[in-house]
Amino acid sequence: MAENIETTSVVWKQIADQWSVCFTPPSRISPGEVEQYREWLKELNPARKPLKALVLGATPELRDALCEAGYKTTIIDINLEMILAMNSLLKSKNPGEIIVRANWLDNPLQSGYFDVVLGDAVLPNIPFTEREKLLSEASRLLKPGGVFLTRAFNVPRKNTFKNMDELLAHFSAKEPTYRTSLELVLELQILAYDQKDHLGSFLKAKQLLEKIHAEKGFDSGSEKLDKTLGMVWDFWCNKFVGKVFIYVYRDEEEKEYKKFFEIKESFESKDNEYSKITPMYVLKKKSR
Repeated sequence: MAENIETTSVVWKQIADQWSVCFTPPSRISPGEVEQYREWLKELNPARKPLKALVLGATPELRDALCEAGYKTTIIDINLEMILAMNSLLKSKNPGEIIVRANWLDNPLQSGYFDVVLGDAVLPNIPFTEREKLLSEASRLLKPGGVFLTRAFNVPRKNTFKNMDELLAHFSAKEPTYRTSLELVLELQILAYDQKDHLGSFLKAKQLLEKIHAEKGFDSGSEKLDKTLGMVWDFWCNKFVGKVFIYVYRDEEEKEYKKFFEIKESFESKDNEYSKITPMYVLKKKSR
C-alpha cells in the first residue's frame, strides 16, 4: 500500500458522507475530549478577545467550541467534500469563519498570524516523512508564545491482544454497533502494525480477516461477533480499503513535538477507553 498524500489525506473525501453515522470515538472526539478542548480555549482567552484561531481540517466540534468562545476562526483542508460534509454538522454557525482550501503542508497562510492552532488527530493523516513538516508549519503560523492544541492517535508499545483468537474472543461479547466495528478494525490495525512502515491500514485489517472469511461470510460461532465482523468487512475493509493511517508510539510522537513546542499539559479522557493512545496536548511554541 502506497503511503503518500493521496492515500493519507485525499481519500477522506470518500469518507465525508459517512462521518455522522459510522465514525465514533475513538476515531472521532468523545464528549469528554470535546469538553477539554472547550476548557483549554476558555483558559487561553478568559476575556473573550477576538483571538485568531486556525483549525487543521474541518472538525465541527472544534469549530463550535471556537465560535462559542469568541475566536476569529479560519479552517484549512485539502478536501472541499470534507469541509461541506462537516459544515452540515455544525451546531454554531460562525458567519465570520474563513475557509481555506489548501494543503496543510504547503499553504498561503501568513507566518506568526494565529494565537491558537488546533488539529484533532492530524498527524496520522500525513505521510511519515512529512510529520516534521506539519509540526513546523503549525509553529510557523503561530505568534510567539502561541499554542497548538491537538489530540494524538498512537499505537501502544504493548498490544492488548496477543493474537486474533484473543481479539475475537473479546469482541464476541460486545453488541454489534458502529462503535464496536470501529474498535475492532482499530484493534486489527494495531495487531498488524509494523514499526518499519508505520502503517495502520484497512488493507492490513482485511488481510487478517481474509483468513477467517468464507464465501458466505463469517461463521465464528457467535452471532454477535459475526455481525460485527460483517460490518467491518463490508464497510471498513471494502469501502475504505485504500485509506492509510500513519501511527507511531506515544513517546516517539512526544519527541517530535519537542522539536518545535513545549508540552505544557496533557489529558486522557475517562469516557474514552482508548485514551492512552489518544492523549490530548497543550503545546506552546518554542522561542527561537
